Amino acid sequence: MKIQSVREMTDSQRKRHSIGNRTFRGLLVFTLILGTAAALFGLYLYSRGVIREYRNKTWILAKTAASVIDTNEVIKLSEEVINIYDSLTPEEQLQTGTEPYRQRFADVIDGDFNGLQDMIAIMQLRGEAVAGYVAAVDLENDRLIYICDSDITASFCPPGDWDEMVFDDLLTFLFGDDVDPIEKLYGTSSMPAVITRTDQYGYRCTAGCYVMLVKQYPVLLFFDTDMGEVVRSGAIYLLQYVILLTAVAVAVELIFLRRIRKRVVNPIRQMTAAAHSYAIERQSDKRGGRHFSDLDVSTGDEIEELALTMKDMESDITGYVTYLTTAAAERQKISTEMNIARRIQAGMVPHDFPPFPDRTEFDIYAYMNPAREVGGDFYDFFMIDDDHLALAIADVSGKGIPGALFMMSSMIILDNYASLGGISPGRILEQMNNRICRNNLAEMFVTIWLGILELSTGRMTAANAGHEYPAVRRAGGKFELFKDRHSFVVGGMKDMVYKEYELTLAPGDIIFQYSDGVTESTNVHDELFGTDRMLEALNRRPDDRPEGLVETLNGSIDEFVGEAPQFDDITMLCLVYHGPAESTEEQTEKGEPVQ
Repeated sequence: MKIQSVREMTDSQRKRHSIGNRTFRGLLVFTLILGTAAALFGLYLYSRGVIREYRNKTWILAKTAASVIDTNEVIKLSEEVINIYDSLTPEEQLQTGTEPYRQRFADVIDGDFNGLQDMIAIMQLRGEAVAGYVAAVDLENDRLIYICDSDITASFCPPGDWDEMVFDDLLTFLFGDDVDPIEKLYGTSSMPAVITRTDQYGYRCTAGCYVMLVKQYPVLLFFDTDMGEVVRSGAIYLLQYVILLTAVAVAVELIFLRRIRKRVVNPIRQMTAAAHSYAIERQSDKRGGRHFSDLDVSTGDEIEELALTMKDMESDITGYVTYLTTAAAERQKISTEMNIARRIQAGMVPHDFPPFPDRTEFDIYAYMNPAREVGGDFYDFFMIDDDHLALAIADVSGKGIPGALFMMSSMIILDNYASLGGISPGRILEQMNNRICRNNLAEMFVTIWLGILELSTGRMTAANAGHEYPAVRRAGGKFELFKDRHSFVVGGMKDMVYKEYELTLAPGDIIFQYSDGVTESTNVHDELFGTDRMLEALNRRPDDRPEGLVETLNGSIDEFVGEAPQFDDITMLCLVYHGPAESTEEQTEKGEPVQ
């Protein structure tokens, strides 16, 4: 079942579930439980005290009466009753309470019996007991055999009648009971008194004082006191206690609830209202309202501390929102400028393919994917003259806007020197290096691979300033790394000399150059793509056109990287050499149209 939120509740439900009402109910339940436990414990102590007093009173009465009664009369009557009782068979003894059974003991009731009965009755009356009697204990059969009963009412027990007794109670009457630790705290000693509750006699305290031993039967003088007063007084005590406790608890909790409302509930309601109005203001896109700052909470505790914290929070949020608004505007402005810079950078490199549709000597394709809005890689190719094609790919040391600015300046410088013609790649890089080092305050550098291809012969002169090894595929073969001679990076140190090398391309040969963003592409397991995977991807369709080779490799990189972010710019340049252009005479002999 879905729990109902506060906003979905009605006013009555909110009131019922409010902190004040729940606190009141919780305190009331707690007080009642605690009060009930205290009342029951108090009733227990009270009952034990009353019982202790009744036992002591009854025992003193029995002991006092035993010291003043006529012992000779007790002996005479006890012997008569016990002799008759012993003369009965077990079956006849079981007929106690019947008329034939009582007729056997009728002669016992005489003047001596009446005198003893009167004396016990006087002691019973003075001791406020409900019964007094002399009885013998049949330990063998757990029976109490009546000798003389002072009661002359319907509950009179004639001589010879007997009641079954619990053996432990009989031992208590003879030897006293074990006093528990709580009773010992009150100084209570062992006494022959027990508390019994029977249907016949009710709730009574019975104490017995040993008088003599007749044959094997101990004879005792007993007195019973009514314990009903204990129950009645306990019930009255409990009722009064509960009424008083409830009245005091309700009064105290009302006072406490009023204080809770003043110091907790009302301040929280103020803060809730302030937060609600603050949220409404934000939703309506208004600004400048003072909500938490106008709170007047002076509780001197955590509530006040919370209110002060919310005041500070409101001030901080207001300032932060202002900052975010300004920052968002600046970010939008920067984003717009970055998009423009991206378009400018993209326009700097050749992007129309095929770039030389009238040239049959070669086929070329290039691709650049910056890791950010703008990148630090670049590629370039252009005709220096009718027979020489310049190819370049570079990777500057920075990224983002600094890298993009350095990239464009490096590309312009490279184009300027390469376009002069008649200069070798090594010499071009030397001039470019000295020009960059002249005002390189940012101490940035660039790795460059530069090659100049003579289209009529397939001879390529190249220089590598710290860039990646090119991959070369001979016609009918596979792509392999061509480990060319490396020189120092451009912009790193003035007056550097850059070594050159020559590479002769035959018709059908392919040269593939790239930036380190290809081989250093990383997947989610921090594994590098590497040159082996690059060569494997290129060799899947080695006879494909340059655009197809680049697309195949780019797809392999995407599949390898997966969800991992791109950390570096990825740039590729691929050229296929078809051989020198045919002359007009050769085209005429083949019957081809002359362009």
